[in-house]
Amino acid sequence: MLDYDEELKVNYNMYQQLLSAINDKDYKSLEKIVNTKYHKLLSTYTKTSIKTLRKHLPYIKNSFLYTFNNGRIEGINNKIKILNRIAYGYRNFKNYKNRILLHFKLKPIVDKEKEKHSDAA
Repeated sequence: MLDYDEELKVNYNMYQQLLSAINDKDYKSLEKIVNTKYHKLLSTYTKTSIKTLRKHLPYIKNSFLYTFNNGRIEGINNKIKILNRIAYGYRNFKNYKNRILLHFKLKPIVDKEKEKHSDAA
């Protein structure tokens, strides 16, 4: 199929080179691909993607070097927003906080001053 259309072949090969460099976490190869001159048959979409990759190259390098990401925090924030949307807001912030803690199976923080007063009564 690639033999029938030269433009498709050029774009497909570029895509495969980028994919291979990213999957192998080969920064040098990715940098070389991104900084080479475009082929004349490369589509505008692919050119735009390469420009974006070139712009974010230092951050991509960091993602290759370090395994840390903020995916877990983003997931927690998303769940909290969904809880807020489902509840149509809470009148009392304490109830809202306790609902979040309950959802994530965390123990609520007990106010020690109130606990002392309730034990004394």
